[in-house]
Amino acid sequence: MQRRFEWLPFERLDGIFFEERDFRETLDGGQAFTWVELGAAPPGFAAAYEGVFGKTALRAALDGAGRVHISRPSDAPEGAAEKFLEYMDAGTDYAPIRAALLKTGDANIAKALKIWPTLRILRQSPAEAIVCFICSSSKRIVQIKQCVALLSEKLGEYAGGGRRAPPSFGAIAAAPLETLRECKLGFRARYLKESAEKIVSDGFDPDSLRKIPYAEAKKYLTSLSGIGDKVADCILLFGASRFEAFPVDTWIKQAMTGLYSTPQNADKIREFAAARFGRHAGFAQQLIFAAIRKNLF
Repeated sequence: MQRRFEWLPFERLDGIFFEERDFRETLDGGQAFTWVELGAAPPGFAAAYEGVFGKTALRAALDGAGRVHISRPSDAPEGAAEKFLEYMDAGTDYAPIRAALLKTGDANIAKALKIWPTLRILRQSPAEAIVCFICSSSKRIVQIKQCVALLSEKLGEYAGGGRRAPPSFGAIAAAPLETLRECKLGFRARYLKESAEKIVSDGFDPDSLRKIPYAEAKKYLTSLSGIGDKVADCILLFGASRFEAFPVDTWIKQAMTGLYSTPQNADKIREFAAARFGRHAGFAQQLIFAAIRKNLF
């Protein structure tokens, strides 16, 4: 049965500002895979997206002055503004982080900080990040979004606005493997199901990834099917706000070998980044990743 709803008027959020390019990159640059840009931004807005975070459907738009506005569907619970501010990590002051990276004297980072003056790291649900990044292996962003959307449609809880949230591990573990394959996951279907089954069997709380030691968190993640070092670090950085995580994918390997003449070896690249950028290495990674992927270096 089709649910009836309407999108409520946009309301401005206080305390968070973006340059347009940074707003787009934060929501739609590979940190998350549940946002779709609206075909035409509403009058008065420079960019607008519709998506789901947690179990909340939302529209987020940026006005010409860099202020963020949200619209929630009438059939979604209230409290979306507070939840979205948390999701956008509005409670973190990035000025000290940026200042610390500038103090390294690294010319490439100084350039990247100018390119991305308001870029942020999303504070996603760790569980959602695990699901989405298992789907991400060897796929482009548009393909990952398609897989996540199909999974959500088949197995996720209703989030309002005609949208469904990414499914829980219980729902994935209980689903037939063929249902997961129908979501265009390919070989990732088995990885996702086995990982969900292990998480459920272990009674593991994904939110604990925010608190337990980084090495312990990464060890657990890499014990799951389909999760290697890169995917584990993506989950920890974008799902658990662990800024010491430094995901090394093809783009970063290209950037680090080209800009710093590091070895091709991912472990050596991570060691270099940790020594160079310290506990803010993850933010440095996203600055470099976004710049190199957009051909801005």
